[in-house]
Amino acid sequence: MTALFTVLGISAAMVLLLVIFVRQTRVRFVVELRDGVARTRRGDPPSGFVRACSEVARLHRVQRGQITGIRTGSGIELQFSSDIPQRAHQPFRNVWIPPTSGGPGGNRAAG
Repeated sequence: MTALFTVLGISAAMVLLLVIFVRQTRVRFVVELRDGVARTRRGDPPSGFVRACSEVARLHRVQRGQITGIRTGSGIELQFSSDIPQRAHQPFRNVWIPPTSGGPGGNRAAG
C-alpha cells in the first residue's frame, strides 16, 4: 500500500512539473506596469506595444499590473494580472498588433 502511495505521489509530482514546464514555455513575454510605466520584464515584445501600454496605463490610471503574452495555436493571447481593471483590458488589446515576421514577440520558433 505504501508503494502505491509513493508511485502516485511521484506521478503527481511529475505531472505538476510537466504542466509548469509547458506553461512557462508558452509565455512569450511579460510587460510589467509600475507607477503607470510599462517595462519589459521577460521576453521581447514589440517595442511599439510596450510604449502603447504606457499610454493606455496613463489614460486609464493603471498604476501597476502585468500583461503576459501567451503563445497559443492561433497566435499570442494577452492575459492580465488582477491589478489591471477589467475596463482596461480591451484598450490594451486594441494596441496589440501581432508581429507578422516571426521576429521578436512573434509566434514562430527561431530557425
